[in-house]
Amino acid sequence: MTDALSLLPAGLALPRLVRREHTLSSEWTGMLRDGVLLPVTDVVAVTGPAPPGPSDRARALGPALPRHGVLGRDSAAWVHTGARPPSRACVLVPVGVRRPAPRPDRTCAEAALGPTDVMLVAGTAVTTPERTGEDVARWLAPQDAVARLVELEALGLDLRVVRRRLDALAGRRHVRRAHTVLDVALDRACRPGRVPEVSAARRRDVPP
Repeated sequence: MTDALSLLPAGLALPRLVRREHTLSSEWTGMLRDGVLLPVTDVVAVTGPAPPGPSDRARALGPALPRHGVLGRDSAAWVHTGARPPSRACVLVPVGVRRPAPRPDRTCAEAALGPTDVMLVAGTAVTTPERTGEDVARWLAPQDAVARLVELEALGLDLRVVRRRLDALAGRRHVRRAHTVLDVALDRACRPGRVPEVSAARRRDVPP
């Protein structure tokens, strides 16, 4: 039986990150089927055996980043957690920097980004987990935001830090709603011994 690797030219070593556009359709399908490639997105995969990690996910979205761009919101959450891949890369550009031209693979938004809000993951600029949690709570649909906050918390993000960050933004757009979202996320992430911080009134604002 012919396996996927036998379809490749002799001596060809696959890179860690493989993009669908750089392979034949039959090669791509065969290597995924045989486990030679592990999917990262619909169009990006990695060679095994190690599963995709944050570096792979950041590199997968890297081509969508313009100069000065930073992966943020749902894209940053996915880089950090690996859960819920975004349909398009969310690119944040600093306030005052010209927005890049629209493209099918990305959305763009202006953001005030401090030096501690951004980190490099495999050379790709990504908002830190703390800034990501703040942005997710403010800008994503409530149910999606709650799920992503719980996933970030499971990987070590202290949601109380997100609370303090939101407190510092009092009066700005979507901050009040973000507190409601955060309350629900804290309730769902509550482990034995932790006291839930959510009120019944606020729970009603975000559907289960």
